[in-house]
Formats: sequence, C-alpha cells, structure tokens
Amino acid sequence: MNISDTRRRVVALALGTCMVGALAACGDDNDNGGDSSGDAAGGDATVTVTETSDAGAGTSADASGTSEPGSGSGTGSGNGGSVTSLVFDGTDMASQFIEVQCRQDGSDEFEIDLRNDDATSHVEVDLDTRDTPRVDGLGVEMEGKEWESTDAQEADATVEVDGDTYRVSGQVEVDDDHPDAGDVAELELEVSCV
Repeated sequence: MNISDTRRRVVALALGTCMVGALAACGDDNDNGGDSSGDAAGGDATVTVTETSDAGAGTSADASGTSEPGSGSGTGSGNGGSVTSLVFDGTDMASQFIEVQCRQDGSDEFEIDLRNDDATSHVEVDLDTRDTPRVDGLGVEMEGKEWESTDAQEADATVEVDGDTYRVSGQVEVDDDHPDAGDVAELELEVSCV
C-alpha cells in the first residue's frame, strides 16, 4: 500500500466519523425539541370560548395551555387549515382563498394568514390569546389596496374561538398612502386550523 492510498483511507475514516457525530447531534436536538422545550416555547395553546356577546365584550375564555395532536409545531412555518367563510366589503370571497397558515407566535399571539391562488391577495389576522381572545391586528391586501385596522377598530372587533375554529369580525380601512385612504370595509371570516 502506498502513501496516497493510506491518506485516502485516513481522510475517509475522518469524514465518516464526523458524519456519524453530526447525525447523532441532530438526533439529540430533535428529541429534545419534541419534549418540554418545544411545548413551552412554541406549542399551540387551546383557547375555548364559553360565551359571547354581540359587542365582543363579556366574552370569557379558558386558555388551558394543552396541545392538540397535530397542532402547532412551534417552527414558525405553521399549520394549514381551511376557510369556511370570508366576506370582505360585502363580497363572499371564501372560494378565492385556498392557502391557509395558522401559527402560534410565542405564548400569547396566534396568527392566521390567507392567500388566494395566485398570491395577489392576502388576509392577515393577529389574535391576542391571553385571557379573553381579542384582535391584535387585521390586514387585507386586495386589488392593489392595503387595508389595516386601527386601534379603535381592533377594540371593536369580535373573536369567537371554538376548538380549532376561529370566527373574526371587524373593520379595516385603506392605508394612508393610497388615494382612497380612510375608506372603511367590513371583514368577517371563519377559519378552521388543522
């Protein structure tokens, strides 16, 4: 055996040892991530609404903090879902929004993102799930216009949570940078998250 063959074998052995070590480290991270750290940092909290009123006030909820099977990975990519209904400015648009992302963002924030089939329209709902669920932000991008909720509109919006189903109703208005700034539209949606 010459020196060249010996060097190749040493390099191959060293690379093989590094690969085994790297794979073992990855396996340890995945195992630990599935234990308590994943649940504490990014697991989904189940929020159950027990009663609602027309104004959204007096809604009581129980944030149990338990995880549902198949919900919230905590990775930021979120889970899918389906749109049961979506009415924007009096027009039923549920069939247009086929891409649904639901994700827990930290321990108190829940985000729902909806996109149409060619990704030209977008609806975003940010919920604060502490104590009584409430709207923390509504945004709609449609036909070149951006609509966003004001603080007052968020306070007036209503949220109902029934297991993995979220019903949200509120107002948004056209962004200040658009010629139609100040125009107001109603947004009502029901989304089931997986």
